[in-house]
Amino acid sequence: MDEKIRILVVDDEKVVRNACHRVLTGKGYEVATAENGQQALEVLGQETVDLILLDLKMPVMSGEELLEITSTKYAHIPVIIITGHGTVDTAVECMKKGAYDFITKPFQIDPFLITITRAAEKRKLEQKARQFEEENIRNLYDLNLEKSRLKTIINRMANGIMVTNRNLEVVLHNPALMRLMEISEGIQSPAPISKIINDESLTKTLKQILNGETSEDESISQEISTGINVLKAISAPALGPDKSVVGTVTVLEDITAFKQLDQMKSDFVNMVAHELRSPLVSIRQLNSVLLEGLAGPLEEKQQDFVNRGKNKIDSLLELINDLLDVAKIEAGQYVQRQVPTDIGKIIEEIVALMEPRAREQGITLTFSCQDLTPVHADPKNIEEIFNNLVSNAINYSPEGGQVTISARGQGEYMEIKVEDTGVGIAPEELPKIFDKFYRVKHPKTRQVIGTGLGLAIVKGVVEAHHGTIDVESAVDKGTIFRILLPVITK
Repeated sequence: MDEKIRILVVDDEKVVRNACHRVLTGKGYEVATAENGQQALEVLGQETVDLILLDLKMPVMSGEELLEITSTKYAHIPVIIITGHGTVDTAVECMKKGAYDFITKPFQIDPFLITITRAAEKRKLEQKARQFEEENIRNLYDLNLEKSRLKTIINRMANGIMVTNRNLEVVLHNPALMRLMEISEGIQSPAPISKIINDESLTKTLKQILNGETSEDESISQEISTGINVLKAISAPALGPDKSVVGTVTVLEDITAFKQLDQMKSDFVNMVAHELRSPLVSIRQLNSVLLEGLAGPLEEKQQDFVNRGKNKIDSLLELINDLLDVAKIEAGQYVQRQVPTDIGKIIEEIVALMEPRAREQGITLTFSCQDLTPVHADPKNIEEIFNNLVSNAINYSPEGGQVTISARGQGEYMEIKVEDTGVGIAPEELPKIFDKFYRVKHPKTRQVIGTGLGLAIVKGVVEAHHGTIDVESAVDKGTIFRILLPVITK
């Protein structure tokens, strides 16, 4: 009799955990639950788990953080992402990082159970394959003999399988590999790897494995292109009875659809943003005409309502512009015109622009520049970096606080710091602040309005200029953003 599949449900919503428990136990599965990633790790360390249902957005430890751990430490356990409609793109990214599938809230029972059943069957097949491999691993150095016994299993797998010996000759492969490589004729083993895959990066990886440059339990994941298709290749050493490397094993998965979906998402966001911006600009202009009295005088209450509508339109336009900026960054098209740029002058202009606002909120805004040389950059992009960072520093600083901008030359780099004495950021939130749509939650800053895209744009712009950005913060003491940009050298 087959052992029951044990499923771990990780979600911070009790109603979701209870619903999954009720439905899955009714179908004969064993179910354990955890309300965050940290509790899930404790369960994984104490119990046998065959399948994980994982929510993305959780306190203490998010689903994305837990996935990074399970993809290496518990790579054999299929992970199904639980996501809302607003984070489908994040779920797709998680699948690229090793998640098996994703389902969206609210669940529909039949598709939900179909996904669980498919993952459970995959888990059972992998368990049988692993048991079979363990029984025969002592003969792995003679892979031709192994081929006849593994053929049934690997031929039924949807992913391509390729095993090489120490001479980089393919000694075992399956039909899925031939299909992915678009090879119609038969290949007799052993065959030179170039007859099947002619990718320099993958060949280099396999040579590193054979030379012992990776540990025996380490796998290397990379993307390769074959014509119009994009494949994810995961390679690991094949070990003999004495733990020596006798070859390599590579699993190839077609991720072309995910790449296309990612591009479609970017194109969709771009299209929707463009289509929305034009009518919103027109409505804003009409509201401005009304406020200026060009269509007749307005009473005080009417003027207040029209002004509120205009402010809401400005917020929507800001969100649309941010979405367009993110789409450009992801497409590598954001930085388009780089010229020798005086960072000190830009800082001075930003401080002059922000100083009245800071003074109004009772905040002291200062800056200093030392040993600066020009930077090869897009001035508008650099302005946006400082606009975002200085605006955030002012917004998150209490009355009587201080915001300081400093820039100084450090050889081939320029170091720029934006420091504040604000509410600070909790340590567990620091790794997430550059994520799209992520906003730090703090009771003192609930009134601060934003899209959650500003810091994602800042990071994208800095990296597009071949620079780096990091952050240090202490709760109730303040935050320091530190940027390094390469300068123009003679």
